[in-house]
Amino acid sequence: MWVSEPFECRRHDFHCLKRSGILEGRDTTSWLADKGYIGSDMLTPFRKPRKREQPRWQKGYNFRHNKIRVVVERAIAHLTTWRILHTDYRRPYNTFATTITAVIGLYFFARSE
Repeated sequence: MWVSEPFECRRHDFHCLKRSGILEGRDTTSWLADKGYIGSDMLTPFRKPRKREQPRWQKGYNFRHNKIRVVVERAIAHLTTWRILHTDYRRPYNTFATTITAVIGLYFFARSE
């Protein structure tokens, strides 16, 4: 589990992921990602071709891919419903990564009991 320092301005997740340096020296070819990461070396679902039906094998691959990723998407959805993420962060800006890491750790600790 890892949380980067916050980035100023609005950027796509992949841009921030590359800038964070966490990918350096890591083999990401077996990482599952969503369609926003198409073009990286991560495993992503297939896009539906324009004005054509998607082949059945691609639909099957996407189904299996999304069946695994749904756990991640639910966790992200759960985090975004937390009230602290809906309001302005009221602590010093440079403590955000430490605070959110502690909150996530406490959440998973509470769920493990």
